[in-house]
Amino acid sequence: MGRPRKSPDELRDGYYQFRLTSQERAELERRANAFGLPLSDYIRRQTLGRPLPTRRAGEANRAKLATALLRIGVNLNQIAKHMNAGRSAPYHLPDLINEIRGHVTRLTFDESGRNRSR
Repeated sequence: MGRPRKSPDELRDGYYQFRLTSQERAELERRANAFGLPLSDYIRRQTLGRPLPTRRAGEANRAKLATALLRIGVNLNQIAKHMNAGRSAPYHLPDLINEIRGHVTRLTFDESGRNRSR
């Protein structure tokens, strides 16, 4: 089953052509590729002020950061178990908590500073 037909208002019936140097086109294609967009969609979004998706590299970095945060969380859980057994808190616990807060903040906001959790 194909995707639904667009309404007449949404159909792109106009065509515009402009000239670029080979270096300009290569740069635009590089930028469009970083967002995983076709060149025409990238140019359309940029010129009309529409938001761009998160960069592909940003998503890969975000996934690595989430994995690292998971590992830190496991260690934090082990520290909590240790403390619940009546032992004292490790000296580096406040630093670990601050590090976790920093990672959560980095995961929550995208490159433009917009909150991703909303």
